[in-house]
Amino acid sequence: MTKPNAPSRPRDLDEVLRLCVLERAKTINANILSQLSTVTTDLDAEAHRAALGGLDGLEQRIATLRSLLLLLP
Repeated sequence: MTKPNAPSRPRDLDEVLRLCVLERAKTINANILSQLSTVTTDLDAEAHRAALGGLDGLEQRIATLRSLLLLLP
């Protein structure tokens, strides 16, 4: 008897998925850096309330970035 063919993903598909995850992570990272740049500008202008508003949602973006990076081998 022969062994049944085990379903396996081609290496190319793994690489495509890895690259997609990395591209998404890079996009999120760029958004985080842009957001922090805006906060820096607000702080330099002594606009602490604007800086606080600029931080809104940052934790969620960082958590998403962390989750994406954990998907990678």
